[in-house]
Amino acid sequence: MIDFILDFFSTMFQINMRDHHDMPFAMPLMLAIIGGGLVGYVFVRFAIKEPFLEKDPKPSLEKDPTIHY
Repeated sequence: MIDFILDFFSTMFQINMRDHHDMPFAMPLMLAIIGGGLVGYVFVRFAIKEPFLEKDPKPSLEKDPTIHY
């Protein structure tokens, strides 16, 4: 899997990603930010479920006894 990823990015950026001397300084940082953003988006989008608000279909017309009008 790591070979596939390195080959993909080596072809895309036209540099040898296996040789750390051939890469620009901030390239691993940039790839980590992109990868982290993608993983974070997927986690928030699919793993976190927000609770649904229960809506009362018939609003009560009576006064609430806990509220002093």
